[in-house]
Amino acid sequence: MTGQGESGGIDRVAREVAAEVLAAALVTARERAQARLADLLTDAIVARALETRDDDALESRDDVAPPPPARVPAPARALYAYAVAWGDLRYPSDGPALTTGRPIDVVREDDLGLLVSPVAPDELEVDPDDLSETGRLALLARGHDAVVRAAADAGPVLPLRFGTVVPDEEAARRLLRSHAGSARDQLQRIGTAREWGVRLVRTLTAGAEPALAGGGQREGLSGTEYLSRRREALQREDDLTRTAGECAERLQDGLAGHVTESLRRGGSPGSSLLLDMAYLVPIDEEAGFLGEVQHLTEDLESRGLALEVTGPWPPYSFVALTPGGSDGP
Repeated sequence: MTGQGESGGIDRVAREVAAEVLAAALVTARERAQARLADLLTDAIVARALETRDDDALESRDDVAPPPPARVPAPARALYAYAVAWGDLRYPSDGPALTTGRPIDVVREDDLGLLVSPVAPDELEVDPDDLSETGRLALLARGHDAVVRAAADAGPVLPLRFGTVVPDEEAARRLLRSHAGSARDQLQRIGTAREWGVRLVRTLTAGAEPALAGGGQREGLSGTEYLSRRREALQREDDLTRTAGECAERLQDGLAGHVTESLRRGGSPGSSLLLDMAYLVPIDEEAGFLGEVQHLTEDLESRGLALEVTGPWPPYSFVALTPGGSDGP
C-alpha cells in the first residue's frame, strides 16, 4: 500500500494504470491542446491578413505615401489555465510552473480565481508519435499536475482539463463568470477533502489452474481426469468471484464512514481488476480511512485478493464545471 502522494504526479499514475489507458489519455490531451492553440493561431493569422489588406488599399492611392515595411507580428501569447479556486488563494511563491520562467498568477473575478501562466504556442508543441513517459507531452502533463497539487495544498481547487488555454485575462474572467454558480457550489463541497484511489485486485495462484479452467492443457490426462480437474478449477473460479464480490461490499461498507463521496471508475467480477474506486476523503478522516484499508488488506491476502491504494490527489474525479449559475452572465 502506498500512502504518500505528495510527489511523483503523473509518473505514479503511469506506473499504476494500464499503459494503454495512459496512452489514450495523452492522445486526448494532445488533441485538445493543439485544437485550442490552432484557434488562437487562426485568430492571429486573420488579424495579419486584415492588416495586409489595409496596406494594399493604401498602395492603390496616389496621394498616400507608401507604408513602412511590414512588421513581423510577435509570437502569439495566451494563458494556460490549471484550476479554479477561491479568489484569495495564495499560490506558493516557490511553487512549480508548467514551463520554466512562466510564473503562476491568479486572475480574479469577484470571489473566484483562475490559476494561469503565460504560454506561447511553441512551448506546447509535442511529437504526436511520442507517448513515452519521457516525451514532451508527458513532461507537460506532469507539470500541469504539479501546479494543481501545489495549489491544492493552499486551498480547495477545481482542476481543469490538461491543455486548457484562454487567449487573455478578459477571457479568463469570462470563464469564471460563466461557471460562477457551479464553481462556488463545488468549492464549498470539496472543502479540505482530497482524492484517494482504491483498487481491489485478484492475485494469481497456482491452485487456480487458469489453463485448465479455460479448456487448455490435457497432456497426460484421461478424458475423465481432465473433466474432473476442469470442474474443480471452474468451481474455484466461481468461489473466488463470489468472495471478491463479498469483499467489494465489505470495502464499500468499511470505508463509507470516512468519506464524503465515492465514485466507481471500473472493475468487473470476471477480470483481475475487480473494483476501481475513487474516494473523496476529508483530511481529518484520512487516518481512519487508511487504517480501515490496512485492516481489510490483511484479511484479503489469505483469499487471493489485494488492495492497491494511491493518493492523496487533487479531486480530479469529483469536479465538473458546467456553465451558468446565478452569477453567470
